[in-house]
Amino acid sequence: MQLIGEANRKWWLLGAVSCVLGLVLLDETVVGIALPSIQETFSLSSNTAHWIVNAYLLTLACFVAVGGKLGDLFGILRMFLLGLATFGIFSVVCGFAPSGEVLIIARAFQGLGSAVMFPLFMAMVTMTFPKEQHGMALAVTGSVGTIFLSLGPLVGGAFTEFLSWRWIFWINPFLVIVIAVVVSLTWRDVERPPGRRIDWTGLVLIASGMFCIVFALMEADDWGWGSPVIWLLLVCGLAMIAAFCRFELRQDAPLIEVDLFTNPVFSASNVNLFMAQYAKMPIFVFVALYAQTELKLSALTAGLLVMLTPIPQPFVAAYCGRLVGKTHPRKLAFIGHLLLLASLLWLYFTAPLNDTLLFAPGLLVAGVAFPFLFLPSRAAIMGSLPEYKHGQGGGIAMAAQMIGGTVGLSASSAAFALGGYEAVLGLAAVLVALAFVYALVAYRKV
Repeated sequence: MQLIGEANRKWWLLGAVSCVLGLVLLDETVVGIALPSIQETFSLSSNTAHWIVNAYLLTLACFVAVGGKLGDLFGILRMFLLGLATFGIFSVVCGFAPSGEVLIIARAFQGLGSAVMFPLFMAMVTMTFPKEQHGMALAVTGSVGTIFLSLGPLVGGAFTEFLSWRWIFWINPFLVIVIAVVVSLTWRDVERPPGRRIDWTGLVLIASGMFCIVFALMEADDWGWGSPVIWLLLVCGLAMIAAFCRFELRQDAPLIEVDLFTNPVFSASNVNLFMAQYAKMPIFVFVALYAQTELKLSALTAGLLVMLTPIPQPFVAAYCGRLVGKTHPRKLAFIGHLLLLASLLWLYFTAPLNDTLLFAPGLLVAGVAFPFLFLPSRAAIMGSLPEYKHGQGGGIAMAAQMIGGTVGLSASSAAFALGGYEAVLGLAAVLVALAFVYALVAYRKV
């Protein structure tokens, strides 16, 4: 009996690309727990050490929107394997890095590889499975991604304590080879319109603009929001993004079709992804700090408390996935917004009481809310585009998600400096409420 055949190839492909999502998300979190050991190995300052994490996130955020478009231009499989190879090769470089500087540069190239393959996993899923199964397939990938993301600190801690921090990078090539083989055997490409010219002017504008904005948001907490450099970078970044949009609207073959955002389903769904990822920052970063500083929990117990959010997500994602093909995405997104708003308000009002048992239900509700925002929004984005644009759609969706996390961390840090944990949770609740209102208006137009 043939192990991989036409009858089961889509399930093999789903498993492989789900592992890609997990691998990319794992690499976001697995390094954090190993940073003290890496810092000690290379005698790095704290500011230099955090760039081991930021270099990866910066290139991922800057190029992820472009990565999906390259798949549409040159072929999904070709670009996916190129991104996968880049990720794997520079994982090896990270593991053998002789200095902190080499490690940071290699991490940046790891992020570049992720930026190419990350948006293509969503395109591959929606182009392989029939539309009525999109929700189920995306639910599987989301569940696997959540599991990998949650295991990041545990895996990083185990390798660091029992082997070496270098093994958190050396393990990647083995997974990359298996994924590459399975995807090569199971992927079937689709027809694309002719025309493979890269819009280099647009590429420079969007990459430079994204770099300025993301770099400024990453450094704002250290340099201070009053720093003229931060504001100069933000203004320059926004100006370049505006110039990019204006330039692209005049092109016959734009790098990114900016006019896609005139579709209310497309734009509202990207706002949903942005806001959901934003809301993760107060929960996964600041609630963890709150648990240790205000609730006086140990680091391990605080981690277990925060785990209340990811624990229900795989189960809710499976249920939500079955609903995606049967229910309009606006209804599911509305449920997600309302649950997330209720969660943040619960955390906001119970935080001053410093009662762990009273505080905990809000984290569980957040775990239920996230799949209702992520899954229908991703399916709606792909459903609003023809198949030959799915790479671009996936790239834009991932860019919205990445920027949401970056803005969420920076804005939450600023709110924390002004008003503590309540300000962080209150600001997130206000922004979720505004996103809900926008979704109500946008989805009503269709």
